[in-house]
Amino acid sequence: MKVRRLIGAGVAAVAMTAMASAPASADDTVTGGNVEMVIFGSGTRVNSVTIHGIPEPQGPAQYQFTYFATTSPTKTHTMICGGSSTGGSCSHKFSINATYAKGVGIRSCGSIKRVDNQQILGTACKKW
Repeated sequence: MKVRRLIGAGVAAVAMTAMASAPASADDTVTGGNVEMVIFGSGTRVNSVTIHGIPEPQGPAQYQFTYFATTSPTKTHTMICGGSSTGGSCSHKFSINATYAKGVGIRSCGSIKRVDNQQILGTACKKW
């Protein structure tokens, strides 16, 4: 009985480590400048993207997160990043729900801009 519990605890620990180490449904990750965009979906289907800074944006300051694609409307989100209020992590997840055709020049990009001085931290793009 003790052996079963130990094996069960070991399996649970391995599963939790795997879950914490990388998002299982991430299809692709692209970087540009100090920005990383994690794409969630499958193949050319994009369910959502998460945009964050590498390293995390300094502050506290207001930052604008933007997602844009050749064939989609632009989406923006503004928030305060840096300082103790964000807990050292500043990212935004956009719901996309789109399918992009391969080989026709479509690009989707994520960027972060500091609002007070208009500094662009970077733009990460995926060419489909």
